[in-house]
Amino acid sequence: MKLIHLPSLALFVTASLLSANTLAAPELSKSLSSTTSSDMVHIFGWMEDACDGEQPPYKQIYDKHAVFINSIRGQRPYEDFIKPKAQWSSEYRNTIKEVKMNVGDIYTEYRVIFNKGVTYRGQPLKEYIFSFTPESSGGQNILKFASNANVSTIMSNFQTRQVEYWGEMEDRGAIYNPKNKMVTCEFW
Repeated sequence: MKLIHLPSLALFVTASLLSANTLAAPELSKSLSSTTSSDMVHIFGWMEDACDGEQPPYKQIYDKHAVFINSIRGQRPYEDFIKPKAQWSSEYRNTIKEVKMNVGDIYTEYRVIFNKGVTYRGQPLKEYIFSFTPESSGGQNILKFASNANVSTIMSNFQTRQVEYWGEMEDRGAIYNPKNKMVTCEFW
């Protein structure tokens, strides 16, 4: 697996493209002119901010992502479940084919499977997977692209930066696996 580093000029361009106008209407952005309303960059674009989503304008995207997730993920004491489709965010309900959940010994995983025509920066997006360790802060967020996607053309949008973790400096950012067409953000 290879970490993709984003030069500062590309970071500036990315931040400019994800302005408030881009968040509201991604199809207005010159670089996203070929996208449709089903392009999910305005939900998952926070992953481009070194898998963090804290820097503007990514913070707005991360907040929208939280609404998306919370409309799907139900919680009761010591139990996670999939909310009924009628409770899913109405803005995206028709882009989702189905949601599957897997509860393992260590983790809980939600697989949001998209209908055909859903994209991320113009590339066909098959699934969004988010998993976590209950009662912990560890987990993953994964964009799984269709087999015909050319993911390498969008990876320059994903930045990496150094963060401190347990007294050590580590690179943090999305990891791209070309074999399975997955972009993964891991968190602690």
